[in-house]
Amino acid sequence: MKEYYEGYWSPAIDVSEHDVTTPERMRRLIDTMGQYCRSGSRVLDLGCGAGSFSAALHRHGYEVLGTDIAENAIALARTTYPEASFELLGPDGLIPAPDQSFAAVWSSEVIEHVFDVDAYLREIHRVLEPNGLLVLTTPHHGLIKNLGIVLWKFEKHFNVHGNHIRYFTRPALEQCLSQCGFQSLSYGGIGRFWPVYRSWFVTAKRAA
Repeated sequence: MKEYYEGYWSPAIDVSEHDVTTPERMRRLIDTMGQYCRSGSRVLDLGCGAGSFSAALHRHGYEVLGTDIAENAIALARTTYPEASFELLGPDGLIPAPDQSFAAVWSSEVIEHVFDVDAYLREIHRVLEPNGLLVLTTPHHGLIKNLGIVLWKFEKHFNVHGNHIRYFTRPALEQCLSQCGFQSLSYGGIGRFWPVYRSWFVTAKRAA
């Protein structure tokens, strides 16, 4: 599995620079953190990639740890943003932190790449404080958009050689969050417009 993700980050380039939703995700993240977390709170950027979101959180006064499963990604992040802290995830995606270490977890465009979604969410649950905040984004799939994909872009969207291995409707994501100990707070969209948003923007809290 590790070889798969290393291949995704080879060559090591900042893919967020080419994502048109990056500025909006950045703005929504900072606004959400300001609403739920005090300055100085510990925040985990899970699946940090090249580290741009970790660096932004650091600039806004949060104590941030960026983590990724790919050594290539962590090396790039450390080189590009030496002011922030980055660590490699352990075997099978284990987060290098004790239980209840973080006030919030940010995980953007990651869950759709994960083989074991329940293990991923339970590991987030483990490191979050009680009532801690989870903020995640993942490609949006709603009924109208899904019908359009099936009719006109099925082969391209579900490319068998693509790197997305999960596709989340709101009910599917809600079920995953609930069964792993999270209470959803909000669902929104980023990029384009309803009903063809590019991604979900979801907030949830670690249930007591």
